[in-house]
Amino acid sequence: MSTFSRQLIALDMLSEEMTEALALPEVSQTALVSSEYLSLLSQYRRASESLGQLAAELTENGFSETIGKHNVCVHLVNKKVLMVQNKLLEYAVDFYDASRRAERIRHDEFNQQADIRFDLLSTRAIKLRSQFKTIAKAMKQSDYESLMRGIGLADFDWGWDVLMAI
Repeated sequence: MSTFSRQLIALDMLSEEMTEALALPEVSQTALVSSEYLSLLSQYRRASESLGQLAAELTENGFSETIGKHNVCVHLVNKKVLMVQNKLLEYAVDFYDASRRAERIRHDEFNQQADIRFDLLSTRAIKLRSQFKTIAKAMKQSDYESLMRGIGLADFDWGWDVLMAI
């Protein structure tokens, strides 16, 4: 089995695990992602970036044929969608990181420097979500939703209706 095929299977397995992590009662009730989910998302991002590097060696047609042959990650219809996926993943992971760091500061530190760091991190999180939304709006809704299902991103944070309401 080629490295490309192994990366596709790894992405598919990570996506399933992320979907399962989102289905847990405590996550669905609170609409907050868990540490386990964030770890899986980071792994998915690294695997997707590795796949992007491997895909650079393939032609567009070869890429599509390989995806079709393995029948996994079918949301990656071409290499451009993989590039978009990698950018969206970058924004999502960085958003969660900035948001979590800001929340920790808000709850644990009570000084002027903490206020400044909180404001900077909050602004960064807002900017990352805005950049994510810009890319999502450039896509057709059906293509975007297919990509989100394929990745396993949380609807309560990244769903089409949620993004468009921001």
